[in-house]
Amino acid sequence: MKLNIFTYVYHPEPFLINELSQELSKVNETTVLTGLPNYPKGEFYPGYSLQSGPYQEQLNQVKIIRYPILPRKKGFLRLALNYLSHILGASLAQKKLPPADWALVFATSPITTAIPAILWARFNKAKVCIWLQDLWPDSVAAVGAMNRKSFIYKILGLVVKWIYKRTDLMLIQSPGFTDNLKEFGYTGPAFVVPNWAPDLDFEKVTTPEWLNLKPGTFKVTFAGNIGIAQSIETILSACEILKNNSSIEFLIVGDGSELGATKQKAMNLGLKNIHFFGRKPLSDMPGLFKASDALLVTLKKDPIFSLTIPSKIQAYMAAGKPIIGSFDGVGGQILEQAGCGFHAEAEDAQGLAAAVQKMSELSTEQRAGLGQKAQQYFQAHYRKDHIIKQIIGYLEDHRL
Repeated sequence: MKLNIFTYVYHPEPFLINELSQELSKVNETTVLTGLPNYPKGEFYPGYSLQSGPYQEQLNQVKIIRYPILPRKKGFLRLALNYLSHILGASLAQKKLPPADWALVFATSPITTAIPAILWARFNKAKVCIWLQDLWPDSVAAVGAMNRKSFIYKILGLVVKWIYKRTDLMLIQSPGFTDNLKEFGYTGPAFVVPNWAPDLDFEKVTTPEWLNLKPGTFKVTFAGNIGIAQSIETILSACEILKNNSSIEFLIVGDGSELGATKQKAMNLGLKNIHFFGRKPLSDMPGLFKASDALLVTLKKDPIFSLTIPSKIQAYMAAGKPIIGSFDGVGGQILEQAGCGFHAEAEDAQGLAAAVQKMSELSTEQRAGLGQKAQQYFQAHYRKDHIIKQIIGYLEDHRL
């Protein structure tokens, strides 16, 4: 089987498509078409530039074809230009792609990454498979970029319908995505393919040097993107509610569009129980998680986010730590099924504070039991080897 992968993000940007492409390439001829890496800061990674690329690379058995883009920047217009540059760049560069059975789209936001894939497949007698990670246009509206009654929202809805109509196979990261497929006219085969956690070694870990905190406190850690969708303000409000409890500390590790504003607000509120560490290497996460007593997931209150499975859940479960959440829908259902933690509704700071307080009052043995349940659920549902085997099976079964 031959595969051409179309993706908005790729190595050295840290996304699952890196691991998927490497695994696929072990038994399939695999080529990746992507832009120059610049996520999330909107700056090209060291060694990459518009002038010198490199526009062709080889990573183990995966051939990588890159195209020039306008870097991702904050602001509606600049982000739109970034998206358009991906469509144009991929459309022009796809003539370098080899023949293949599938155009496989790793569909993070923006889903417009699928447009060049559909065009390539049409002219090269291939099929289109989308691994859907985000729901357009609702996810765009959910972060406040537009109103659901706006003209732009309606146009994006038509674009999504055009894409879905020309897709042969749909893989969705959450069962909650099925209604979106129906709403925008997809009628083909669809299968739930959840995300897995990055490959991390949790056996032999040490606490990162930068994690210098007083011993004996209950440490709750949020790790990952800090954006509008994550509703970090809910964490700040919970911190404020618990500010007189000196035994509880919140650790925020990551970067994103809301980091600066969040740090400033915490300072304005005079919060001493929350600590910001910025973005840290993935290799430091096992040590961070081990040093934490519980791991935290929060999402904005919006119907679209209630349909998704936050990727943090898989990573946290793999670490074998109890989980505290503030979100609606599918995420909460998974925590309840796994029996591995507590959660409140999205944007319910009082409920989140209560969940943190309740977790802190458990014994070390009780929290270890919750962590064990998390790891067991991960092994049963989110193992990378099982999921990739499923993906290959779906592609094999539907390519003819």
